[in-house]
Amino acid sequence: MRPSAWAVTGVLIVLAIVACWFFGLDDRHAVVLVGAALAAGVANGLLEAIEVPRPTLPALPEQARGLADLQALEFSLSSADPGTRAVLEMHAVAASLAAARPDVPRSSGLETFLTRARPATLTHREIRSLLDELDRIAATSTGSRTHARPSAATLPAARHEERP
Repeated sequence: MRPSAWAVTGVLIVLAIVACWFFGLDDRHAVVLVGAALAAGVANGLLEAIEVPRPTLPALPEQARGLADLQALEFSLSSADPGTRAVLEMHAVAASLAAARPDVPRSSGLETFLTRARPATLTHREIRSLLDELDRIAATSTGSRTHARPSAATLPAARHEERP
């Protein structure tokens, strides 16, 4: 047994002795209680010494976005300046896309945005330029090295309106 296991055993025995004294147990019951404390401490030490591979839990699934989340994000994007929620969502999307496509070159603005733990607030124009770059990165196939911007015919419909 390890020294820490003997320390735990000693603490259990001392607690049993104090409990016997405090509750005024007769000698036979006190011996049984101290013996049980000794047995528990030894069992703890033996179980602590066993090296068993512990199962690792699978990662939690990505939470589905509910209507309230989408409405809050939409509200955050439609205000005069994008809110914190929009910037954090943008950062999460950019980080996951950068991790999925590490070989695709990125602009210095996107690199700066990704390196910050808590991204700074962005304007609508900055978010639009980052979205354009993320669209370019997502449209780039992993096997090809061409990084041409997709044509307007291949792009999906605009996701939001440009506000002056």
